[in-house]
Amino acid sequence: MGWLFHNDMLQSQTPAEYIAEQYSRETDVYKANVLATATVGGTIYAAIRNEFKGATAAYVFCGVFLFKNNKRDGFGYKSSDEAMGPCEVDCPDRIMRLLSPVEDIPDPGYAAEWRANVTAAKSRRLAARKQAASFRQGDTIRLRHPAQFGKTGISADAFTFIEYRKRTPVFAPLSHPHFLCRLSRATLATAVIERRAT
Repeated sequence: MGWLFHNDMLQSQTPAEYIAEQYSRETDVYKANVLATATVGGTIYAAIRNEFKGATAAYVFCGVFLFKNNKRDGFGYKSSDEAMGPCEVDCPDRIMRLLSPVEDIPDPGYAAEWRANVTAAKSRRLAARKQAASFRQGDTIRLRHPAQFGKTGISADAFTFIEYRKRTPVFAPLSHPHFLCRLSRATLATAVIERRAT
């Protein structure tokens, strides 16, 4: 499904509140209720309970919604669900815990693979956090691909760890030792760390 846009930004409710309202509905055939939502960056994850009238059991699946909400574009969203195997895999545990087992979902499609990807992404994030807390002054960090720093024109794939600022590691490119920068957790997750000899 493509993007659906309104001309104006949402102002009286959040994007997650809008999605919860739109996807909680009842017809002669089924009833849907959004149990909970979580917003991560530009993505809303929603635990949606579906109940088909006359069926023996209801089930809960994950809806995944990309959204924009700004003055230039207005409000827009693109809907998918776990059965479609979306690329977005940062679904919080509190939403995952509400979902029915995959075998209880009619036509689960790629749901099992998507849930496995969510688990793998969580493991990578935890490893990156652990790694980011373990740097020592003078460690060298080598990236798979050079990092670009916008209008500065600086591009580098090797950095020295300088210090922590509010628990955030700060680096300097080996080629520009006076330029201080931060590197994303995703970038650090695939980096090679060369420990400074002590």
